[in-house]
Amino acid sequence: MSIIEKARELAGSLSGSKELATMREAEKMMLENQEARNSIAQFDEKQKAYQAAQAQGQDLTEEQMKELEELELKMLNNPYVYNFFKAQQEFQAILESINNIIGEAIGVKPQGCGCEEDSCGCGPTGDEPCGGCSGCA
Repeated sequence: MSIIEKARELAGSLSGSKELATMREAEKMMLENQEARNSIAQFDEKQKAYQAAQAQGQDLTEEQMKELEELELKMLNNPYVYNFFKAQQEFQAILESINNIIGEAIGVKPQGCGCEEDSCGCGPTGDEPCGGCSGCA
């Protein structure tokens, strides 16, 4: 079996994974929920406006930063948004593990693995103890 065939097989496994199905279902539920869509839109709109201001050299005020944090918290407190982000992180962890396994096989250190102070943030939740930088899986 060629490398490309194996990559296609891996892609097929990923596309049929429960993690991807969970993420897609969570996204569908989130997008069907008006409150979730509104909180995302409010956060995105404000974030883009503040990023544009910063790109023009303006500093954000304490009030603006607090407003953005509150909008983000409101968005993440929506159960549909939270479930989608959680499912997205779980699927992303699989993709990162795959990249780390491939990188390790070809002699490349996994990205983001500084392994400082016994935690490199490479675990599935981003705050797990380091697995010794052998892919942190």
